[in-house]
Amino acid sequence: MLNTFPDLLTLSFIAPLILRIFLGIYLIKNGWKEISTYKNRNFSYIRLFKLLKVLGAFLLILGFLTQITSLFLMLIILFDISFKIKNNKLEKKELDLYIIIFGVLLSLILSGAGFLAIDIPL
Repeated sequence: MLNTFPDLLTLSFIAPLILRIFLGIYLIKNGWKEISTYKNRNFSYIRLFKLLKVLGAFLLILGFLTQITSLFLMLIILFDISFKIKNNKLEKKELDLYIIIFGVLLSLILSGAGFLAIDIPL
C-alpha cells in the first residue's frame, strides 16, 4: 500500500524522541503529585517507588539507558497496578492509561532511544 507522506519516513528516528519526552513529562508530573500525597507520612516503600518512577522519567527524557529504564518503568507500572488493585483504588480510566503507558514503554524497548539521546547504539 502506498504511503500518504513518503518523505516523512526519513524522519522516523524522531518518533522515539517524541515518545520519550511526552511520556517522561507525564510520569514526572504524575509521580510528583503522588509523592506529595505521601509527604506527611513516614518514608515507605510506596514513596520509594514513586521517587524511582520520577527518576526513571528523567532518565527517559535524557535518553540515558533507555531500554533498561523502560524495562524498569514497566516493572514499576506493574507494581502500581497491583498495589491499586489490592487497595481497590484502580479505576477503569487509570487501567486504560496504564495499558497505553505500558505499550509506549514496550515500543521504546524495541526501538531504542532515537534522536538526541545519551545512548549510543552498538
